[in-house]
Amino acid sequence: MKTLSRHLAENFTSQYRTRVEPQDDGTLVVRVCYPINGTETTRLVSDRQARNEMLVETLLEDIRNELSRPR
Repeated sequence: MKTLSRHLAENFTSQYRTRVEPQDDGTLVVRVCYPINGTETTRLVSDRQARNEMLVETLLEDIRNELSRPR
């Protein structure tokens, strides 16, 4: 099983800044920033959700879509 950090690294080029921040309550804060146009998105996922590859792929697609929207 890939970690969420590995999924981010494989799906976003080095132009993006990605970070997974574990929280005390067991959730994970996923941050993806695209500094070229100044956009950032944040998602909160549970550890159980992060283990579901289909859910992670959907999450990553949602993040890509949000970052690509004109502001």
